[in-house]
Amino acid sequence: MLEEQKYYGFTNDEIFGSIMQNKRFCKAIIQAALPDVNVVSIESVDAQKELGTKSDKRSKSIRLDIAVKDKVGNLYDVEMQVNNNHDIGPRMRYYQSSMDRDTLDRGEPYTSLSRTYLIFLCAFDPFGRGKLRYSFHLYDDEDKSIQLKNNAENIIINSKGSGNGDTDLLNLQKLMNDDKIEATGVFKEIQTKIQEYNDDPKRRNLMRTAELRMKEEIAVATRQEARRKDQNTVIAFVTFFKRTQPKISEAEVYSAIKDSVGPDFSLSDGEIREIIHQNLK
Repeated sequence: MLEEQKYYGFTNDEIFGSIMQNKRFCKAIIQAALPDVNVVSIESVDAQKELGTKSDKRSKSIRLDIAVKDKVGNLYDVEMQVNNNHDIGPRMRYYQSSMDRDTLDRGEPYTSLSRTYLIFLCAFDPFGRGKLRYSFHLYDDEDKSIQLKNNAENIIINSKGSGNGDTDLLNLQKLMNDDKIEATGVFKEIQTKIQEYNDDPKRRNLMRTAELRMKEEIAVATRQEARRKDQNTVIAFVTFFKRTQPKISEAEVYSAIKDSVGPDFSLSDGEIREIIHQNLK
């Protein structure tokens, strides 16, 4: 009996990029995320567009999943977020600022900034409130009728949420969750196209590679997070000893740390000693 093949859905990086480069599919997905916006004809779709290195080589670059421009100059960035790294607020802030820097040249007035829509399609609920769609604008803290109209809107679609969304938004949710879409229409076409990709051996190889790449990125991020936590642990030890035992030696701090941390501690002995040396001064 043949082993059942794994189904690669809309959240797979390769599939997501391929689907979104179809302008009609792309428009339907953006429109579903922005039910109150009239999304006009799509002019261009750029997959994996790199931003952040245009004028400052020292700045952190980012790669937009899908950068879209419509016929009237509005810009859309659609990002697929499969894993919750608990950084969605700062991440959206940086993506938004990178989009703005990339579209405004030196000497141009700020009023020349394009209207932007930053859309994060999340396979998790970043706020734990159960909403299907989160929409963010800038308002005065005391009087919500006062809006800072900066022509930027941040949208999060939570595929695990619930709510009385319109049909297209609910179909987008089904698409993200690999749930069957019954009704005919563009979202049914998208799901049919995804099945065609799954049935194509060459496409499956690309999807498998994308999945492995994602797993490696997750592993790297996990290791980096572990190192940050362990660095903070060492600094906390040093800070405590500086306050309680001002005359303690570096060797004594090192010994105390080694006695306290477990075998899974991610920092080497040399790295621990260097952090102690830098912070015990």
